[in-house]
Amino acid sequence: MKKPSKICSICRKIKFEGCTRCKKKPFEGIARDNYPFYNSQRWRKIAKNHKKINPLCIQCLQEGKTTPVDVTDHIISIDDGGHKTDLNNLQSLCHACHNSKTGRNKRK
Repeated sequence: MKKPSKICSICRKIKFEGCTRCKKKPFEGIARDNYPFYNSQRWRKIAKNHKKINPLCIQCLQEGKTTPVDVTDHIISIDDGGHKTDLNNLQSLCHACHNSKTGRNKRK
């Protein structure tokens, strides 16, 4: 019996064994130095508490929309010298706003 086909998470096409359709590697472009921090129990606790206190996307609120938070984001990224755990350097964003901000920062 043949296994059901899986969908590639990158190119969104049917994934065959040894899928070579995708040139992009998972998490490409993310600073690997920050992996241990973002996977730490400390960061998860900080992010969870921040989302609890700030449950709506701050950028959507400025536009008059109420969108639930998906991501606790660093206002000044860690790579640019922002403090990892300073609560004043954190903001609540939905996925769309976070992706938009991240895209703008990569173009600079």
